[in-house]
Amino acid sequence: MKIEDLKVGEVYECKVDEDMDYPFEGKVEKVYEHSVLMEIVKNDPKDDTNKMELNNKIVVSIKKIK
Repeated sequence: MKIEDLKVGEVYECKVDEDMDYPFEGKVEKVYEHSVLMEIVKNDPKDDTNKMELNNKIVVSIKKIK
């Protein structure tokens, strides 16, 4: 996926190597040069504690978005 293809408000599936242990769905809030700020909207229940610690927000590299 290219950074130009991402749209604010759209939901994408993501998997990061840190902070969240399982794949999740995130809604794009802000697009940066090589990453995006996302609101975590759907996640594995096992990651609920991680989601709370992140205040439902996470920065994700473009390479980790499907």
